[in-house]
Amino acid sequence: MLIPLLCSMTIARIEKMFIQNLTSTYGPDEAKSLAWLSISFVLKINRTTYLNIKNEPLVADNSALLLQILDELKIGRPLQYILGETEFYGLTFKVNPSVLIPRPETEELVDWVLNEVRVLKSETGLLKILDIGTGSGCIPVALKMHLPWAEVFAMDISAGALETARQNADLNQTEIHLVQDDILNPRKDLIINNKYSVIISNPPYVKVSEKEQMHRNVLEYEPHSTLFVQDDDPLVFYHAIADFAWLHLQDTGYLFFEINENLGKETLDLLHQKGFKNIELRQDLRGKDRMIRALR
Repeated sequence: MLIPLLCSMTIARIEKMFIQNLTSTYGPDEAKSLAWLSISFVLKINRTTYLNIKNEPLVADNSALLLQILDELKIGRPLQYILGETEFYGLTFKVNPSVLIPRPETEELVDWVLNEVRVLKSETGLLKILDIGTGSGCIPVALKMHLPWAEVFAMDISAGALETARQNADLNQTEIHLVQDDILNPRKDLIINNKYSVIISNPPYVKVSEKEQMHRNVLEYEPHSTLFVQDDDPLVFYHAIADFAWLHLQDTGYLFFEINENLGKETLDLLHQKGFKNIELRQDLRGKDRMIRALR
């Protein structure tokens, strides 16, 4: 009986099932977004095509795949992991449970970096950029795409993350240097023997005590080592990266951070104490303190 049922499914009916099943967990707007993203991914259609065919029956394979996606969404698995990819700064990136899913606020950080450093090409010649804790590689790949003359380095302690970043560099036809190293104790010559124009990082910054504020699909599926820090030392990575940047940035080089929205003042104070100048704290589009720029 399953095959006739699947063959009788229309896009409109599938969409309604997504919304009905997901609204209680995600809210109506997010449920509608998840439905559309799933449908557009499976059927490879845009909104105009959807309007023209939404009441036509789907082939059974597509119906079955969409229902499988819905079942996984119902248990809280992030859609990006289900599909195996996501979009970041207009580019497609592979994602899996070894890396964080790229966030919109990180796109804002990339945009800020690009707006600040495009002028450096004419001022300094070669532009060297280092991304610390690269994860999926979304930051360095996006920067390399828009700054093709730059030499871009990306480091992470996780071999799984670096393999995903390599796949994403290949997918987007960009060349970046990938290095496995620990910023709390960096040892690799390719990292420590360079002077950089820009160092950027989105390190772990969520305090363990803030876990209860997070959605279960983050807590149960995304890698905790890339998210959480202990409450008694929440800026441990910012201290280490700032110290590294002080030694390895060129004079007047840029340091960019994504930060915990509740630790803006503390992060500003840290950078002031370490001697950085022209420090600026910015809010994201939701009005949260989420990013900082400083000069060496």
